[in-house]
Amino acid sequence: MDFGEKDTEVKFECTFDLSTSLGLSAVQKSQKEVYMSCINGLQQLFPSEVGTLEVVVVSASDLARRNNSLFNASPYVVIAVNDFRPVTTKICRRTPTPAWDERLIVPITSRTRVIVFTIMDRKKVGQDSVMGTSMVSLDEVTSDKEKKLPLEVQGGGTLNVRLYLRMHGKPKEAIEEDDKLVKQISIPFLTPVFKEELDAIKEEFANLVIGFMGSGQKYELRPPARIKSHPDLAMEELPAECAPLPTAEMFSPKKFGLIMEKTMNLLQSQAGLTVRQMEGKGTWNLWKAYLGRYMPVNERLIKEWQTDEEFCRQYLQGTNPIMLTVCKDKSQIPAEMLELKAQGKTTLKLMEENRLFIVDFTTMLAAPKTPGKCFYAPIVLMYKEELPGKESRLNILGIQLTRDKTTNEVYSPETAKTHPNKYMFAKMHVMVADSNVHEFLTHLGFTHLTMEPIAVSLHANLPPDHPIHRLLLPHFKDTIGINYLARHTLVSRIFPLIEHLYAASMAGAFRMIINEYSNYSFMDMAFPEELKRRGFDESGSDGLQDYFYRDDGFKLWNIYKTYVNGVVDKIYVNDQAVASDQALQRFCQMIEGPGQLHGFPREISTKRLLIDCLTNIIFTVSAQHSAVNLPQYDYYSFVPNRPPTLSQWMPDGPNDMLESTILDALPSPSLTALQIVLMYLLSIPSDIPLMELAAIRYLYPDVYDEFIKEISCLSEEIKARNNQLEAEGKVPYPYLDPDNVSISINA
Repeated sequence: MDFGEKDTEVKFECTFDLSTSLGLSAVQKSQKEVYMSCINGLQQLFPSEVGTLEVVVVSASDLARRNNSLFNASPYVVIAVNDFRPVTTKICRRTPTPAWDERLIVPITSRTRVIVFTIMDRKKVGQDSVMGTSMVSLDEVTSDKEKKLPLEVQGGGTLNVRLYLRMHGKPKEAIEEDDKLVKQISIPFLTPVFKEELDAIKEEFANLVIGFMGSGQKYELRPPARIKSHPDLAMEELPAECAPLPTAEMFSPKKFGLIMEKTMNLLQSQAGLTVRQMEGKGTWNLWKAYLGRYMPVNERLIKEWQTDEEFCRQYLQGTNPIMLTVCKDKSQIPAEMLELKAQGKTTLKLMEENRLFIVDFTTMLAAPKTPGKCFYAPIVLMYKEELPGKESRLNILGIQLTRDKTTNEVYSPETAKTHPNKYMFAKMHVMVADSNVHEFLTHLGFTHLTMEPIAVSLHANLPPDHPIHRLLLPHFKDTIGINYLARHTLVSRIFPLIEHLYAASMAGAFRMIINEYSNYSFMDMAFPEELKRRGFDESGSDGLQDYFYRDDGFKLWNIYKTYVNGVVDKIYVNDQAVASDQALQRFCQMIEGPGQLHGFPREISTKRLLIDCLTNIIFTVSAQHSAVNLPQYDYYSFVPNRPPTLSQWMPDGPNDMLESTILDALPSPSLTALQIVLMYLLSIPSDIPLMELAAIRYLYPDVYDEFIKEISCLSEEIKARNNQLEAEGKVPYPYLDPDNVSISINA
């Protein structure tokens, strides 16, 4: 049976073959709940347009004067439906009885429940103010029949409107054949293999239920399966994942409660969103309006995000502080960027003086282009700007977006003097690339995915009373569970939330991860080695000031190493004792073998190697993950600062681009809301910060006490520095304060 171009049928079906009826009703009930969640997810993620509503805004009467003004208002009406941009009427100047008689068309989707009318007063000076609001439920409107409504305005007065609802044709009778599960779908990651992926999820769910009714404590590894809709992605080359999910790894009621609390804060904060959008002042208010009430607002960032200084500062103290590299090789620099100058010095002269830095997004070349998404693999040059009083800061030298043209355009501070909008748009495109690399490589790939095989092997091979088990156990709290949740939401095989939100899309994200993981080595990614590879060290020979990720990270790394050294000395008298620990060797063999963690030693035969491995593990799951996870809301919540995607390429031609083109290129209101939601939930503070770690408190109390003493001193030192920074009008860096560092990857 033929379907229309906009029609989709999704049929859910599942059969359980259980040898006993024990728990069957519970399985069926839970199964129904899962399917209903899938259906609701479809409706929320992909609301289809089901009709249009013709609105004639006729007139208003008896509108109240605002703030006891002696003058009549200049009213206009804003109509808001769903996530679409509000539409507005013309302005009726200085009248208490405006007559607009204006016809507007708004789309109706499967989610539409109410239409909100907001009457605004246009002012000459200052921002517009709200005169009153009114709402209409779609239940009051009959399709293909005009309805006249006098609406009572909250705030005083009456608004007269006429509504005419036109519904699109309904889908034809449902098809029955299983092989025609999805007849017509325009979403690129949903194909006829949808049923196969759903069957895989069904099997996972069945295993989870059966495990819950049994012991539920089995820990096993399996290579990630290829995605049916993207069979070319060699998913099996990535670190192995835990399967099935042990019931012990399900979130605790406390964790669920914290998530629900944050969710309610989010929902309550969105009350009055339309009013905030209308009342706000300035070009970027549409995005600021999503914040407020229970949602923190980074006012400083919103004020300064367009400056070069803030752009560069985020590469030292922001969400992705591992991209900046000391530039020491001319071959790294594109030919078009060699003639750039700053403070009277050429690019090469700055390099000779050890003042040149580079950020190269070559990894973005692996992501395929997707219709409607525009992104580059930029190269950014920055330099150490020398200031009076022996002070310095990082600043922009130039940006090159393209790599495939005969002559690639370079955007620099000089560009801003004649083409300010193009210059700003170039910086925004850099942030698109940085956002995708951050989320998929720095965050997901190099913390979440690489640490999961270690968590599984810990449970599978080290007995609970083994000292190494007791040392590491708190550092893997909720890690397997949060990864399982991510695989079924953010990077789900059926409805990946990242698909529309990020420029790289699902296929591009994993192609980037697979490419980069082929060169990954666990030992080479240790904090000191990773910084050394980029030209940074503990002594600060690079000369950069305020690189707090480097400074705080080294201090915390050294404390961890002393702590781990003390524990290992307590457990093993010599190297032979380490080599003869069979449980420890099985732990390593599973991680390096079935776990597919590149660069992890297959066997550990010395205390020194064991100390290095354990320090790297603990630092990665706590400090490193906190450094790239905790700042997310601070920098991503104001979407223009770090857009996940843009819908416009940099325009060619000699003229500057329009500011309106930049605004149109930013994510839609629905994607803006989705980014804020995700970052708000992902940045949930840990329920157990590092200061409350109690792993070996009673096993080795002297080692534990010294560790707590050292991290307490570090916490006080960081707090004192941050207080001083704030007093100087600068930005604090709290993310590696032991009071904030999470003990595990749990968000």
